[in-house]
Amino acid sequence: MASSTAAAVLAATLVLAACGASEYRYVKSSSQRTFFRVPHEWKLYDEDQILQNSEDSEEAKSSFKQASWSVGFDASPRPSVRNVLSAAGHPTGLVQVRDLTPAERDTFSQSSLRSLLLPFDPLSAEAVETSGVEVLGSREVDQDGLHGNEFLVNLKTREGGTVKWRQIALVDSRVSRAHVLAITCSIDCYEKNEGVIEKVVGSWTVKER
Repeated sequence: MASSTAAAVLAATLVLAACGASEYRYVKSSSQRTFFRVPHEWKLYDEDQILQNSEDSEEAKSSFKQASWSVGFDASPRPSVRNVLSAAGHPTGLVQVRDLTPAERDTFSQSSLRSLLLPFDPLSAEAVETSGVEVLGSREVDQDGLHGNEFLVNLKTREGGTVKWRQIALVDSRVSRAHVLAITCSIDCYEKNEGVIEKVVGSWTVKER
């Protein structure tokens, strides 16, 4: 009886492990010492695909690629790299690691982290007053020797709509490398997918070198 019970428990464990493996897949960079997981059906885009969608010059793209690592993702049933960090009706986001320039290191701050992927610091008084940013939450973060912040805000789009923007960003103790993960989608989309978004954000791990 004991052996058959143990066998049943083992079988159930294997089934659960298989289900977990099929639901999510891990994305990692050993050289950047970072990883996270996303639902298996979400489309992933590597750095070359993301840069192809950029309007920057070829020289700027080449320079950026040498100092960074990026992965975009899109949960749309009709995915496109153009959806990454757009005002979409489905979760979309970006994970990025990049070296900071000497000029950036001299003045890098918590505000700098918050504006890594946005053209402004959404928690600044100016953004709240002039851009209609609604701050829903923010906190400082410490992870394995790195320090940074996490925030959730409502942002106004150019078309007059509103999206939720969730971001967590870290910088190493030498202030030489910045790490950021951001996910965004419409308010209704975020509420419907909040559980999955929490799992993606919670899985993001960075190890200091």
